[in-house]
Amino acid sequence: MITQRGSVTVELVLLTPVLMVLVLFGVYAGRASEALIQVRHAADQAARAASKGSRSEIETTALEVAERTLRNSGASCTQTSIETSIVQQGQDPAVLVTVECTIKNTGLALLGTTPRVVRASSLEVLDRWRVDT
Repeated sequence: MITQRGSVTVELVLLTPVLMVLVLFGVYAGRASEALIQVRHAADQAARAASKGSRSEIETTALEVAERTLRNSGASCTQTSIETSIVQQGQDPAVLVTVECTIKNTGLALLGTTPRVVRASSLEVLDRWRVDT
């Protein structure tokens, strides 16, 4: 009769690297989805705040609000980029804010991933009753 003593230990030793990669992939996917949600929220908040101010302060307002929103949310980003522009939405002018974020991949070197960039844009029509022309 053949004994199978130690076979569970061998199986566990062989499966441990696979399980670690799966756990790290779950962490990476969580960071990516969290960063995307944070970037969308920052773009929405920045566009809304910029649409309510004066035209001379649109860019600075959007930049300040987006940075504050990302900082307060504990952003999962290493680098951010915020762009603001005024575009035409039908007959009304609107402010377009685009926020980019490079996802943190510290501690995930085992996966061999390259830094991924998430991007979100938000468009808000300028409030014609509050904005100077």
